[in-house]
Amino acid sequence: MYIRTLLLFVVFTPFVFGDETVPKVDPGLVAFRDRCMACHLQTGMGIREMNAPSIAGLPRWYISDQLRKFRRDERGFDDEDSSGNLMKANASALDERSIAFLGRHIENLPPNLNRNTLKAPVLEAGKQLYQQNCLKCHGESAEGNRQERVPPLTSQQDWYLLRQMGNFTSAKRIHFDSDKLTLSEKDMADIIAWISSL
Repeated sequence: MYIRTLLLFVVFTPFVFGDETVPKVDPGLVAFRDRCMACHLQTGMGIREMNAPSIAGLPRWYISDQLRKFRRDERGFDDEDSSGNLMKANASALDERSIAFLGRHIENLPPNLNRNTLKAPVLEAGKQLYQQNCLKCHGESAEGNRQERVPPLTSQQDWYLLRQMGNFTSAKRIHFDSDKLTLSEKDMADIIAWISSL
């Protein structure tokens, strides 16, 4: 009886105690489910009616940078920025480990290809305005610059980019190096239409 019990233990131990029976939970998915999914959806495509942008496919370094800015009160600080206030509250609940895994999870989501939602005409003026005001930092094709911590503009939808440019001009959000944008609404719309065509 003792030998039989011992054999059973040896045979079945790998299946009971081995890695095969222990489900591996992705901590990035857990953080995304708990802190992001309600507004950005499981796909990361966001809900425009909630001012929640598509974040799927954004680089992990950018996601991490922005979450840290929310935690440091560098984003979401304006009382009129309700979506930013909500992001600030969620980001404050994340530790550094969760932020790192969350960035990886979002980066691996398939990016949103439906970026041009405003159906604005793409004009040569938009390209010229982009070259004059944005190219130096964001790159010729709005690809961004990781070394300078400048985000790509080719993953997010036009309505969100336009909203953020408005936040930069009204100082609800800090632009690079505290530089305030001074573009007109039409100029911003033309720039965003051109970016969304890339």
